[in-house]
Amino acid sequence: MQQLERAAARPVAELGIDVSKYQGRIDWRRVAAAGYRFAFVRTGWAGYAGGIEEGYDPRFVENAVGAREAGLSVGAYVYSYMNTPAAAHAAAESVMRLVEPYRLSYPLVLDFEDAKTYAALGRARSTAIARSFLEDLEAGGYYAMLYTYTNFANNYLDMAALSAYDLWIADYRASVGYRGSYGIWQYTSSGRVNGITGAVDLDRSYKYYSSIIRGAHLNHLDAPQPAMQPLTNAELEVFGQKNCEFFTGPDVYRVAGSLANGRYKAIARSTDVFGGFSWVMLLMGGSVWWTALLEDRCRLIGGKSGSRSALWEEERHLEELVDKYREENDFLRCRLDAAEEKLSAARLLLDLPAPACIEEEDAAREQEENAESL
Repeated sequence: MQQLERAAARPVAELGIDVSKYQGRIDWRRVAAAGYRFAFVRTGWAGYAGGIEEGYDPRFVENAVGAREAGLSVGAYVYSYMNTPAAAHAAAESVMRLVEPYRLSYPLVLDFEDAKTYAALGRARSTAIARSFLEDLEAGGYYAMLYTYTNFANNYLDMAALSAYDLWIADYRASVGYRGSYGIWQYTSSGRVNGITGAVDLDRSYKYYSSIIRGAHLNHLDAPQPAMQPLTNAELEVFGQKNCEFFTGPDVYRVAGSLANGRYKAIARSTDVFGGFSWVMLLMGGSVWWTALLEDRCRLIGGKSGSRSALWEEERHLEELVDKYREENDFLRCRLDAAEEKLSAARLLLDLPAPACIEEEDAAREQEENAESL
């Protein structure tokens, strides 16, 4: 009990949230104005064999870009169904490739909590899967972190074998029941935050992870990256006879293979030319890849793109116009009501009959009331 009380009394470094597609569109500037300093955004889920294409979160790019533009420190997480260390290796490579251009200044997290998947595998095997994924993230230059909840940590994992990695613990009681160390506490799933419709997870960080990561030169923050914007319902079309290569990153020396003619799901594109090319991120074969747009062999079709901040500026402008016209309409309605009251009073004083339109309206209303009373 004393240990729980000490944990609850730890000084909080920063407040944050974690989000996914289920929060819908988020106004990140309002989130920042409400005092939140970091956000974990969901990349999606990794399947049994480690593929992330099917589980990709369609709000990932939008949220990663929007949160960073609003001034929040951004981390990312992937939900795990992976059932072998080999699947963990495949998923880790894909996730690192996915988050590369978004300059994460908070940890890259393995969300390991699916009891239906891991109860059957046993503690040792589940721990080996988690450790494989986290080791790959660390070897890839990222600050790796494990997320789970108290009961799962106590019953399904060998936490001593994972002690090299910071823990983000979920526990919605007044204090954390897990007795080991942890760096972040997700203390509720029913928080309310300006800029978000509905409930959202709220988190307390006990470390300034952004400063730690920058100081250690982790998460590839020092590497030049293209600025990206999200794509919605877009595809990359490969056509013609010329070779259209795909890459493991926005670099023509990181060739992974050649794309066959056809269409591929595109999730983001660079806002400007980077390294001499305009770049597109695409999903294929369970993973994430890059390609350079070349008008004689591949092009984007369909979908919409645009900077997150520009879209929000347009929406805020429209909302302001609606509020303005609503206020003006309310003011005019008030003036009209006042004028009608004065006119009615004047007619009573002068003993004048009401206009025919008013008499007809009163007669119709009286008829409706009589019909309702029958």
